[in-house]
Amino acid sequence: MAAAVSWSDHFAGGGGACEGLEQVPGTVVVMAGNHARHAVATYKANHPTVRVDCADLSQVVPSAWPRTNALWSSPECTWHTKAQGKQRGHGEFVDGLFSTTGTDETAIRSRATMHCVPRFAEYHQYQAIVVENVVEARQWGPRHNQGAAFDAWLTSLRVWGYKHRILYLNSAHIAGYGPAAACSRDRMYVVLWHESVGRTPDFDKWTRPWVSCARHGRVQAIQGWKYTKASSPERPWGKHGATAQYEWRCPDHRCATTALLPIARRPGSEAVDWSRPGRLVGDRYSRHARNAKTWEKIQDGHRVYEGAPFIVEMRGGGSTHRPLSSPLSTITAGGNHHLLVHGDASDVRDRYTRLLDVHERKVAMAFPKGYQLVTTAAKKKDQEDQRVSLVGMAVTPNASRDIGCMVSEFITGEPIEPVVPVAA
Repeated sequence: MAAAVSWSDHFAGGGGACEGLEQVPGTVVVMAGNHARHAVATYKANHPTVRVDCADLSQVVPSAWPRTNALWSSPECTWHTKAQGKQRGHGEFVDGLFSTTGTDETAIRSRATMHCVPRFAEYHQYQAIVVENVVEARQWGPRHNQGAAFDAWLTSLRVWGYKHRILYLNSAHIAGYGPAAACSRDRMYVVLWHESVGRTPDFDKWTRPWVSCARHGRVQAIQGWKYTKASSPERPWGKHGATAQYEWRCPDHRCATTALLPIARRPGSEAVDWSRPGRLVGDRYSRHARNAKTWEKIQDGHRVYEGAPFIVEMRGGGSTHRPLSSPLSTITAGGNHHLLVHGDASDVRDRYTRLLDVHERKVAMAFPKGYQLVTTAAKKKDQEDQRVSLVGMAVTPNASRDIGCMVSEFITGEPIEPVVPVAA
């Protein structure tokens, strides 16, 4: 067993990062912090041995936290993205630096949570740090110089002796030390390691998924970065997919144009509780004009998948529908948009439909079925909103598990072997 590696957990939410890190041999999460009471209550319920601080971390003195080998930090991501259809700024006040309106002050304070990382690193001198966020966080900076604030943030960490590598990974593909998530989730992971350790993390071992190449059989894939407005092989940035910035490809240049999917991907069907059928499609959708768009998606999915169960994307997701043989689309904190359609009737109106509940989405995110989602609100709607936010904003445990394995190897010098058998 590997020597003990201790972690601190910043902006810890309901404990997604901890759930994965604790699966790594010899790993212990010592301290965690978050500002939301329901998130802290959930964290404590599932990880009772961790000391959890309910506080605004920007106001916490680093010396108040115990020293640990490593830090996992997931600063706020909402104001780096176009969440809920709103265009986000890039770090400046809308009306200028000395604006008195405070138009974009909430966004600026949210993005500024990134500064907690170098502030704590200066004092604790962690051997390794992992910062998780949406890929758009890489563009942090003013509109005329996107990414400049992020570059300055990296420089502030290099000052304290850290080297780094930025990973862009999808949770549906991360399966080195256990199963992948059954949903798509593109995220940026900034892995930093202190130069005093004298080693470099083994990125290839833990970040390249196994694929099946028609010519070479089972191989560890490489990211094939496309030339787009936002990215290139020389300037990698972005998400996975045919219409996104990268695809997985065989490392042999002769196969470089063929996109491959990781063979450890899990189908979305694994997250579904099939004991709950739902309502008949005809009773819920076909008679109501206000559901016309959803009805059209249901009919089209019924035709395309020829009676197989599928998911209708109520909004977002990058598609109108997708088969349950593929991972679910990204699960967000903005509410439910995964509409299940199933049943073996030939007439679509006689099939069943319902929205996936928060516990099914939790399982799709790679949380165990028994993971508790504790709420602090009195009203039922507010309780549901809290559960949705806990799941939608969480770190997928399989991501922190595999990256945690890589960090543990780096710190201890003791190898950890992948344990999931992957068949071609």
